[in-house]
Amino acid sequence: MAWTLFPDDAKQALRLKRFFMAALSYLLWLGLTYYCYRLGLVGVTTRGFAVAVLLVLLTNLAFFALLRSGLNRYWPDPSLTLPQMIVATFWVMFLVALAPKVRGTLLLLYLVVFLFGVFRLRRREYLGLTVLVLVGYVLVVLWDVYQQTEAEPLSQEGLHFMVLAVSLFWVAFFGSYVGKLRETVSRRNTELAAALAKNRELAIHDDLTGAYNRRHIIEALEQERRRALRTGRGFSICLMDLDHFKDVNDRHGHLMGDEVLKQFAERVIGEVRAIDRMGRDGAEGNETFGRYGGEEFLLVLPETDLKGAELCAERIRTKIAEGKFGAGNLAIHITVSVGITGYQSGEDTRNTLARADQALYAAKDSGRDQVKTV
Repeated sequence: MAWTLFPDDAKQALRLKRFFMAALSYLLWLGLTYYCYRLGLVGVTTRGFAVAVLLVLLTNLAFFALLRSGLNRYWPDPSLTLPQMIVATFWVMFLVALAPKVRGTLLLLYLVVFLFGVFRLRRREYLGLTVLVLVGYVLVVLWDVYQQTEAEPLSQEGLHFMVLAVSLFWVAFFGSYVGKLRETVSRRNTELAAALAKNRELAIHDDLTGAYNRRHIIEALEQERRRALRTGRGFSICLMDLDHFKDVNDRHGHLMGDEVLKQFAERVIGEVRAIDRMGRDGAEGNETFGRYGGEEFLLVLPETDLKGAELCAERIRTKIAEGKFGAGNLAIHITVSVGITGYQSGEDTRNTLARADQALYAAKDSGRDQVKTV
């Protein structure tokens, strides 16, 4: 596979885009520094300036390598926001130290650095970075005093310090506030997405059995019909009905009847999952099984002929007949009748269901606990 600048991972690609935004800021800073250098406002030789530019490029290449290789994922913050800001802070501090005549103007670059972390940094990280900047500024001024090269009176430097401190502390509190708002919005979006997903699950599932409800299983049947028209590969359906289910309710109560329905659906879903090619590509097997109504259930078997459907249905019928159903100390035997039909190209799903219903009635008329095909 050919190498690309941005990876396929959307989050990694976004992190790289943010990095390039920061790299663009470096280019602007270098242009400003070069302008000051040409005016003689930066105390550095041509060779020193070239070395500084090279080091800036190397630090940015290092961050790019971490982000593009994926090693950044091992950091608590994969965006490497704080490390990038610390490095940028040192470079601004270096520039401020070399250009004492325009120091007050260059201090504005710190605000650019701090704005880079608005959406990622916490308040304590902002405050720590603020302390780092202020300590660095004091050290730069003390170095000027030691070298006796201060370009401005200490009172002016003190004013710069106070303005810088107030500005950075304000950005720190504002940035952390924005970050909390972002986290809150992100959390609520996650909760909303989870709630919507849960509501969707509730909307398409039968609340008693956990199988898909009639509306969804009919939609699945219609989707399978469209797929069959497109690909030319047919499918089969099995319409199941619990035998003498009314007697279960009459003899043991509706709570027992509900438990039987629930356990029946669970066992069919488990059996369907164990059978090859019982779901559409990439889908769970039970996506094609649902409660059709009352004690009737519908199973759609994609790309399955009648022989395969008969084997599947017989396997389910045997498992149900040999098992026990109930709750507590009460256990009963039940059976199921199954009607099978195959989709005929071009027909409406109502016709397919009608034939399956005919097959189901044939199974019941033949004594129940049987599988019939039409």
